[in-house]
Amino acid sequence: ATERPPWNERLYLAQIIRLRLRRAERFRAGKIRGVVHYLRVRIVWVCWGLVCIGFQQQFGAISAQPCSLGEAPLWSEVLPDPHQHQTRLTGTPSVLFGVDTTSREEVRNFFNGVYSESDVTDTQWAGNVATCSAGTTSAEFRNAVALRINWLRALAGVPAWVSLDETYNSKAQQAALMISANNSVSHTPPATWSCYTKDGAEAAGKSNLAIGSCGPESVLMYMQDFGANNYAVGHRRWLLYPQTRFMGTGDIPENTDGPASNALWIMDSYGSQPRPATREQYVAWPPPGYVPYQVVCARWSFSYPKADFTAATVSMASNGVPMGITVEPVRTGYGENTVVWYLTGLDTSQATEWPRPSADVNWTVSIRNVQISGVNRNFDYTVTVFDPGTAGLDTVLPELTGSAYPVVGRPNSYSYTQVRGATGYQWMAARRVPWTILEDAEADRGDIVSKTSPGYETRVQWQGYGGTTAWHLAHTEPVDQWLLYKRTVLPGQKTTLQYKSRLQWATSTQQAHAQVSVDAGKTWVDVDSQAGTDGMGVSWFDTRSVSLARFADRPLLIRFLYHYAGGSYYPQPDAGWYLDNITIVDGEELTSQITGDVASGNSFEFVPPESGDWGLAVRAQVYGGYWLEWGRTKRVSVSSSAPVLRFTAVPNFAGTGVELVFSVANAPSGMSYHLEMTSALGNTWTRVSSAILEEIVPGERYKFTTAIAPSAPRFYRIVGE
Repeated sequence: ATERPPWNERLYLAQIIRLRLRRAERFRAGKIRGVVHYLRVRIVWVCWGLVCIGFQQQFGAISAQPCSLGEAPLWSEVLPDPHQHQTRLTGTPSVLFGVDTTSREEVRNFFNGVYSESDVTDTQWAGNVATCSAGTTSAEFRNAVALRINWLRALAGVPAWVSLDETYNSKAQQAALMISANNSVSHTPPATWSCYTKDGAEAAGKSNLAIGSCGPESVLMYMQDFGANNYAVGHRRWLLYPQTRFMGTGDIPENTDGPASNALWIMDSYGSQPRPATREQYVAWPPPGYVPYQVVCARWSFSYPKADFTAATVSMASNGVPMGITVEPVRTGYGENTVVWYLTGLDTSQATEWPRPSADVNWTVSIRNVQISGVNRNFDYTVTVFDPGTAGLDTVLPELTGSAYPVVGRPNSYSYTQVRGATGYQWMAARRVPWTILEDAEADRGDIVSKTSPGYETRVQWQGYGGTTAWHLAHTEPVDQWLLYKRTVLPGQKTTLQYKSRLQWATSTQQAHAQVSVDAGKTWVDVDSQAGTDGMGVSWFDTRSVSLARFADRPLLIRFLYHYAGGSYYPQPDAGWYLDNITIVDGEELTSQITGDVASGNSFEFVPPESGDWGLAVRAQVYGGYWLEWGRTKRVSVSSSAPVLRFTAVPNFAGTGVELVFSVANAPSGMSYHLEMTSALGNTWTRVSSAILEEIVPGERYKFTTAIAPSAPRFYRIVGE
C-alpha cells in the first residue's frame, strides 16, 4: 500500500500482533490448550476489531434532557382543616432534629448518619400515565422525602417538624401525573391538558414543581433553585418557611409515556401563624457554621421576615480573600423576604455541583443596610464548607479496650469511647480470614450486586482481561450505575485494592470511581477515579492499584460507581466501563458476623463461639435510629482454654535490681508480656517500662529483671496481652 492504514486498522493490527506474541509464548511452552485459547481469543479480537472499525459510525455522544423547574408558586392562603392532625398524616418525624452547626463532628454525623437515609430512589409506583392512573408510591419513598425536607430545615435552623398530609399527597400525585403526561410544568394548568383533574390543578398552584426528577432528588433541586426564572429562590424559601408544618408529595418516575416529575405541596394553614423560634433571627442558605459541600448551592440566600433588602449590599470572602459576587434582583411573594447572590462566573442556569474541598474552606458573608422596622441592620456570619467523608480534629470513633486473647465460651468484657450525641451503640464480632478471592467475572459467585439501567448486561463475554468475561457498566440512561462488592474487607497498613480497568467511549462527565464505605454502604469515599476522554479512550485494560492504608482496621465495603455528572454522554450499551480481576492484596475478610445492640453504657460482653482470629468493632447510633460509621477493629485471637501465668520462684535480688521468673501455659501465638508494680493492693498499678524480659524456655518460661530494687515494699504482677 502506498499509504499508511487508517488509525482503526492500525489499532486492529497492533492488537492482533500483540495477541500473537502473548499466545505464542504459551504455545512454545507445549500447552496444547493454549493453542485452542489462542485461536478462540484471536477470533474474539477479530470481532472486536471489526466493531472498533465501525465505532466512528456506531458510537456517538448525545445530550441528556436536563431537569428543570418552573417558577415557584406565589403565596396562596390555605384554610385550616380541623381533621388534619387526626387522620391524614404520613411521614411524621419520629424525632425533631436539632443540630449544632458550630460542631464539625455533629454536622458530619448528621449528614453521614441521617441525610444518607433519604437517598431512596425506588418509588414502587403503581400507576400508568397512558391511562391517566396517578397511582401511589411506597410509604418508604414518601418518608424519604419527608426526611430530606426535615434534614434541610434542621440544618438551616428552622423547626424540623414537617409531616406529610395524605390529602395533600393525593392531590400532589394528580399534579405530578399531569406534568409527566404533558411533559410541561405549570402552576395554572389548562383543562385541555392530558390527565387533567381539579385536584391536580389545585395542587399545581400550591406546590413546587419539577420535571426530570422525583422524590428526594427533587427536594435537593428546589434547594438549588437553578434557572433564570428562579433568581429569587422561591422554591427554597417555601421549603425553609419556619411556620410550615404540613406538606405533600406527588411523584412519578421516568416511564415510557413521560418523564419523571414531582409536585411538592408546600402551603398549609399555618402559613399566616406567628413565626416560631429559629436558631438565628434570620434563615440563611447555606447557614452559618459547618455545611457539607454536597448541599451547598450556586445561589446563596439570606431571609428575614418583613425585611427591606432594596438598599442592601452583600460581600463575601473565601479564607479571607474577597470574592466577586452578583446580587440578584429582590422579589417578594415567596415565604420570607430574601436577598440572593452567587459567585460571579458560576452557572446558575442548571444544577451546579459545589466542588469537593480538599480542606475546610471558610466563607465570610457581610450584609449591610438591611432595613427592618425602619432601622438599618448589618449581619455577618461564616460558613465553613467541608467534606463529611473526611474526619476532623474533633472526630471521635468508638475505640475498643479489652483482652486480645478471649476464651471460647467465656464472657469477655470490652469497653469503648463514647461518641457525642449518641443514643445507642452496636457491636460486631466477625471471623478474620486472609483475602484470597479474585473476582474475574468468569463465574457469578453472588458477591457483587448492581444498580443499573435496562439495555445492557453487567457481565459480558469476550471482553475479559485474562479470560472471556468482564464486569461492565454503561450509561444507557444518564443516571449513576454501580457494582457493589458484598464482602467486608478489613485492611491493614499495607493493603491495596487492585483491579483491571478499561474505560472506553466516555465523555469527560462520565466518570469511573472506585469507592469504599466505612458505614455499611450509607456513604462512600473515592479512592480512585478516572474520567472519560470524550472519545474511544483506552483500547485495553489498565492495572489499577490503590492503597487502603488510611482505612486500616476499618470494616469496609467496596463499590465501583460509573457516575454521570451532566452534559453529553455515550448511551450505547457496548460503551462504558469494563472491570476484571478485582482483588484485595495483603488484607483480610470479615465473615460470620455477629452483632449486638447496647442501649446504654460504654461496654459489652463477647462470648466467642469458636477459636480462631476474630475482629471486634463498635458503631454509634444518633437520633434514635440512624447508624454512624464503624470504629477501628480490635483484632483478637480466641483460644479454647485460657492462658495461665504463674510466678515460679520468689523475687530474687540481683545486683541493684530484682529478678522475677514466671511460667506460661496455653498462651496463644503473639502474646506479649509486661511487668506492673504497686505500693499496695487496691492502688493503681504502674507499668515498669525499664524492666528487661528474657526468654528462658521459648513459649514456656520467662524472666523479668528490674533496673532498680524498690526502697519500700512493692507488689508485682505479670500481664499478658
